[in-house]
Amino acid sequence: MRVQDGCLRAAFVALCLLPFAAPLSALAGGFYIPQQDVQGIGRAFAGDAAGLDDPSTIFTNPAGMTLLDKAQISVGISGVKPTMHLQNQGSTAATPGTLGMAVPILGDDGGDPGSWNPVPNLYAALPAAGGDLWLGIGVTAPFGLSLEYDPTWFGRYDSIESKLLTIDIAPSIAYKIGDVLSVGGGIDVQYADATLSNALPNTLLPGGPSAATDGLATIKESSWAVGFNLGLLLRPLPGTRLGLTYRYGITQGLQGDTTISGLTGPLAGQNGVFSSSTALNLPSIVSFGLAQAITPDLTMRAGVQWFGWNSFNELRVQFADGRPDTVIPEGYRNTWTANIGADYRWNDDLTLRAGFQFDETPTVDAFRSTGLPDGNRYWIAIGASYSFSGRASIDAAYAHAFFTDGAVDLGRTFYAGTPAQGTFVTKAVAASSADSVSLSFRYRF
Repeated sequence: MRVQDGCLRAAFVALCLLPFAAPLSALAGGFYIPQQDVQGIGRAFAGDAAGLDDPSTIFTNPAGMTLLDKAQISVGISGVKPTMHLQNQGSTAATPGTLGMAVPILGDDGGDPGSWNPVPNLYAALPAAGGDLWLGIGVTAPFGLSLEYDPTWFGRYDSIESKLLTIDIAPSIAYKIGDVLSVGGGIDVQYADATLSNALPNTLLPGGPSAATDGLATIKESSWAVGFNLGLLLRPLPGTRLGLTYRYGITQGLQGDTTISGLTGPLAGQNGVFSSSTALNLPSIVSFGLAQAITPDLTMRAGVQWFGWNSFNELRVQFADGRPDTVIPEGYRNTWTANIGADYRWNDDLTLRAGFQFDETPTVDAFRSTGLPDGNRYWIAIGASYSFSGRASIDAAYAHAFFTDGAVDLGRTFYAGTPAQGTFVTKAVAASSADSVSLSFRYRF
């Protein structure tokens, strides 16, 4: 009873920490965060849709709950550290203060905008109706972003801070239909909180704008929305599992305030706090997974995922007072991931795993920004599980992602249609990588 109480306390702590978990630079294409199951991280998410042997299958394929043998709970956390360096490739400003001529934007390289961030999760699964029916709940953070540059850097007119936090609460159900087929699904009750900021130039300053005379625009908005996910699990042959899942692309109707501050002189009339709203269109996701037992101790896994990122075409900030919309083009494209990995049972207590994943970026050259200067990613991962008893076990994993360089060549206009109109072109190349260290604890009742 003492161990069980300790597990419940740990689960409660994880649930309480989720709302305060820092958003992070996403480690899959775009700002999707796949670090929601530690076993999956250890094999680079290979074949996750084919079901897992712990409650985190609620996220990867809810039908997989029918593979579990007892009521159980798991609590996990990942520490994620993106590393990024942007090199100025000739960013320029053409303003009334420069007589319309393009002059270099002065500023440092922004530093490393990434930092270590925690990504906790919580799952619980409970059998009913003789074990054919399962009920569960998962609490995760499936989308997120956190980049913050020095406010004086050369790309400050494109972005300074870009943050997104989501918290997804998913009550789920699964049912086993005979020995071959299981079905499952869940409702996603999702909270989103976003912050975007960039410098506002004093375009009237002779010689060109400077960090010392910049203003600042900050958007802070949040919302709740509801979606769903569905899962199918097939066991056509002994040792073979096939899984297919669909996650609905939620649209978050973010609402909050846009604050403009620090502008002086003729531009000072732009300062103020304005009620605003923004539609954030998250992608639909389709996943397929295969798990095949090669020997009693070795299981190979593979999978593919499709992301409907073309729904994220722009961020359009609308104002309650009727002022013109602020439109941030995104132009994301649909993408695929592919992965392969393996689990090897070393002995009755220890299982080892490893995997590789290719992850395509949804960003395109015409619209890539410093808010997420993304590139294709190549993952390598290792992990292990250790059982302390028939009830308690831990999972650990490490993953590293190599990014291809992300080129930024983006023009933006400020104060359009006024005598202060200026055009700013941010040109940069981003060199990036990321590390993820994860740990989870599971208890079977």
